[in-house]
Parts: sequence; C-alpha cells; structure tokens
Amino acid sequence: MPILFQYLTKLFLIGFAKIVAIFIGLFLLVDGIESIRRFSQKPGFNATDITLMILTRMPEFIGMLFPSMALLTTLLVMSRLAKQHEITVMRASGLSHVQILIPFVMGGMIVALVHLLLLDQITPHTNRIAMKLQDRIVDRHVAPASQAGDLWVRSGRQIIHAQRSDPLNETLHGVIIFTFDDQHRMISRLESRVAVLGETCWQLKDGLDYQFFPQSKVTPFQTRSWDFTIDSGRLTGDLPSPQQLSLNELGSTIDKMEQDGRNATRHRVIMQRKLAAPFTSLAAILLAFPFALRLPRSGGTLRSMLFGLLLGFFMFVVVDLATALGMGGRLPALLAAWAPLVFFAGIAGFLLAHQSVPTRRR
Repeated sequence: MPILFQYLTKLFLIGFAKIVAIFIGLFLLVDGIESIRRFSQKPGFNATDITLMILTRMPEFIGMLFPSMALLTTLLVMSRLAKQHEITVMRASGLSHVQILIPFVMGGMIVALVHLLLLDQITPHTNRIAMKLQDRIVDRHVAPASQAGDLWVRSGRQIIHAQRSDPLNETLHGVIIFTFDDQHRMISRLESRVAVLGETCWQLKDGLDYQFFPQSKVTPFQTRSWDFTIDSGRLTGDLPSPQQLSLNELGSTIDKMEQDGRNATRHRVIMQRKLAAPFTSLAAILLAFPFALRLPRSGGTLRSMLFGLLLGFFMFVVVDLATALGMGGRLPALLAAWAPLVFFAGIAGFLLAHQSVPTRRR
C-alpha cells in the first residue's frame, strides 16, 4: 500500500505540474498578445516593462484557476490509469474507491497549501508591481491631493470631515470635527479653515469651537493643537485594492474601514475567498474522482479532458457568481465565499457514497 500510495500521489503531482505549465504557456501567449495590442501606443511602452507586467499578472491568473486545474488533473490521471487497466488491478486486489482516492486527497492538500501561499504571500506583491508598471507604461501619476472631497474619518468618539486633503504637505482643508459622549450626544463641533501636521500633533488654524453640552457657547481661535493620528491611506481617502493585500493586511484594513464608518463588504468577501479557495481545490478533486471512474467506459483521454474543462468552467462560473453577489451585498461575505465549496463538496460526497462497493468472487 505505501508503494501504491507514493505512486498515485506522484502521478497526481506531476500531472498537476504539467497542467499548470500548459496554462502558464496559454496565459503568456494570450495575455502577451493582448497587452502588446493594448499598450503599444502608450507613451511609456517598452519591452522590459511590458514583459515584467505580464509575468507579475500571471500568479493571480494561475491562483484563480487552481481548482479547475486540480479537477482536470484528477480526470486525466484517472483516465490514464483506467486506460492501462491499473484501476481494474487495484479493485481486483480488494482496494475500495476511498483507498484509491486517499493519495489524490493528499496530493490535493499539497496543492491547497501551495494555493494558500500563492494567494496570501505572492499574489499581493505581484499585483502591486503589476499596477505600478501599468501606471508607468500609460504615464499615469497619482494626484498629489485628494480631488474627491468629502473626506470622512471616524476616530474614537470623533467624526472628522475635510473638504480636501493634501497628503504631500500633510494638510487638511475645511475641517469639521464632531465629538460625541458615551450616550452618542454631540457635545462639540470644531471648525477650522486648515489643519497642518506638526512635529507632535496637528495644528488647527482660523476656526470656531462650538460647545453644546453642558451649555452652549462659541469660541473663536487662531491656532489650536489637535491630537489625532491618521495614516496616509486614510488621509487621501484611498485604500489599496483588496487583491494587493495579504490576509493580515486585509484584516487590518477592514478594522480601519469599520472605524471610519466605511463599507468593508468587498474586502471581507475577498478575505473569505482567500481562505476558502484552497479548500475549493480539494473539493474539485473529490468532485472529479467519481466522474473519472465512469468516463473511461464511454471514452478516452480526449473525452476526459473535454469533460474536465467543462466541469472546471462550471465551477469557475459558480464561484465567480457567488463572489459577485457577495461584493454587491446580496449575500453575506461568509456565505458568498464558502457556499460554492459546500455545494461542490456535497455533490462529491453524494457521488462517492453511491459508488459500488467492490465485491470479491468466491
């Protein structure tokens, strides 16, 4: 059994590596042609940057298709074993379907671990590099000051509004600071023409201090210190794309967004998807296995490949649809990320439970 276990696990991992290599080749061909067509007329176009941009976009593409590739690998390996009558020999020796499946599951666990590392540690960095390269190719620069206006930030019991921010000069214009007590009553409103970050704290200039509790009064001021901490991302009102953040960074960003009163639905869905994606690869293997036992009876490797591509595409569509519904707020983030996994794992469990039990002739 250990030798057979090693043999099947090796077949799966080698087959998966070959499938990944094929998809990488297809990606480089298709995305390379499309990128050259799209950016060839841009002012910053050059061969080095366009090549690096294509390479840095590849990890996200490969990570997105890991479940489909695991499914296709299982179908092809099982088709090869059936074609060479190795499945028949295994069954005749008394092995059940579950025993044959175990090496594929172990190989899938290795794939799932690689998938998690790819999504959490590699893809965020490569996505940032790809975005910077694309900005350089199209000669796009980030504006030095926020043009959106209506910058809102919540910090503790304060809600801060600024009409405009200047990150380069660390300045806020048209600042209004609302302060509330434990009973959520507004106790003060501080208005300032401009707020400038000093060495130790912010300095409010040319403003009015409205006190509402315990008694109402208005006090003008020329300069006043303001103890407030804010990072550059919140100062500009911009946040990194969730695809450019690791799991730890996503957790921190979600906390900051909730503190500011922002909608963190998109970031929550992406975070849950990153956690669920490796398990989706395992579910794909479980789903492919019972189908793979039936396919050789009606066709060969070509039929297995076509069926695998079709089933993989169906998985991709279901996962993408659930993710889109989650980002749109139609489904809770947890349900949007994990429901497809439960759905496909349930189908796989049902099919595996109804596989015929091997019988021995007396």
